[in-house]
Amino acid sequence: MKVSVDNSRCHVYGICQQEAPEVFRISESGSLHYTANLPARLAAQARQAARCCPMQAVTVRGSARPGAGRRSGRRGPSASSGGQRIVVAGGGLAGLSAAARLRERGFDGELVVVGEELHRPYSRPPLSKQFLSGELDRADLAFRADEPLDAHRLLGTHLTGLDPVNRYVLLRGGERLRYDGLVIATGVDAKRLPETPVPSERIRTIRTLEDADAIRTAVYAARARRVLILGGGFVGCELACTFREMGLEVTLVVHSAPLLRRVLGTRLGRVVGRIQARAGVDVRLSTRITEWTDTGDGLRLRLDDGGTVEADFAVLGLGGVPRTDWLTGSGLDVADGVLCSAGCHAVDLAGRPVPNIAAAGDVARWPNLRFDAVPRRVEHLIHAVEMGQHAADSLLLGPDRAAPFTPVPRFWSEQHGTRLQAVGLPALGERIEVVAGSLRSERFVATYHRDTPLGEQTVAAVAFDMPRELLDHRDRIGTIRPRSSPPAPRAAGGRGSR
Repeated sequence: MKVSVDNSRCHVYGICQQEAPEVFRISESGSLHYTANLPARLAAQARQAARCCPMQAVTVRGSARPGAGRRSGRRGPSASSGGQRIVVAGGGLAGLSAAARLRERGFDGELVVVGEELHRPYSRPPLSKQFLSGELDRADLAFRADEPLDAHRLLGTHLTGLDPVNRYVLLRGGERLRYDGLVIATGVDAKRLPETPVPSERIRTIRTLEDADAIRTAVYAARARRVLILGGGFVGCELACTFREMGLEVTLVVHSAPLLRRVLGTRLGRVVGRIQARAGVDVRLSTRITEWTDTGDGLRLRLDDGGTVEADFAVLGLGGVPRTDWLTGSGLDVADGVLCSAGCHAVDLAGRPVPNIAAAGDVARWPNLRFDAVPRRVEHLIHAVEMGQHAADSLLLGPDRAAPFTPVPRFWSEQHGTRLQAVGLPALGERIEVVAGSLRSERFVATYHRDTPLGEQTVAAVAFDMPRELLDHRDRIGTIRPRSSPPAPRAAGGRGSR
């Protein structure tokens, strides 16, 4: 087995070391080192590192392959069943991950992947960054599969319905596609405003390759100088970074305060706000747009504080909404995504796991028992890889034998050159502790904690420009330190010192 890393693409996020610590290592100086020639025992780790690399910078070559793993139970489609068909609804990364895992586990029946886009799976995070700026092109975004996937691909195909009793999905045009097993991985759509603003080609969302391509084309065609971004989450903040690097004037309008508050909390959100402001972004916190006007030459936007903003175009970076409209009337619980059991099987409206249906990726809402029994959705690239794999395993095993899916969520961002990396779910934290560096220096590691009936639980760790130091905290996520005495009561309405 041979490993190589494209240094022109690697941003040293450290994901590869998290997946394969015996293969990859970040030095004290912050550079990435790796073992080029691998023994077969490390092949599986190295391949997983390549799958999870956000920049697709890692390549693994060689004939060593992980052997076929567990065989199925009686409740789901069996692995060795040439007459059976598994349908993967969704052509993105979670769907690709599930399909590849099914073959890896020995499923030798028919495999059909249905995707609405005309492209094979590609990396979405660079759409608002390297692709938009022109650093990467379409070919650079494509995911490199370990080996050719033996599957029928129905690209550009829209799903319109599901009948779990008779086991078929309905395609646009009325065609019924029968299945013995189904993986739902249809992802999310870009969130729009509650009220549609004035129809205009100058107002865009960004979710797909076509969205990003249209924005990039519009920027150059209109010789744009001024852009307004609505939304203070990761998409909005990363768009602000990209447009500033392209030399545009950027106004970032955010309903709440500070930036990334829902993800990182108040204290770290303020650090991100300082970084954005220092880079020249005009950040408008706790502000709403009350009126949209297309003047013909640009946009005039009236704000709720009485001010106005002039822009050549606007991009809505408001996050995503689960793509579940095609599941209406199916009997599945699809409130805020497809509700799943702890093992990733879809759950019906009566609360029962459906044996032949699993879900994965952004569209799935499941209880991660590492933290608690509350179902949540997670929208991150690595999560799509891991949950796609687990959903495939669970589908073959059946609900009775499927293990709970208890990953450590991981995500990253880059804010004007500052690398931000996280493990866990910072939004669950009630208080934070800076355990390395300092917020003032904007180079630190902060851990997030909350009280539980059993004691204090560590729910997340976030690093700014300290990827190596963050590695020490991954395995502590979800652990509980028993308390010796009852916690002091908190003030009403408070959320600690976040």
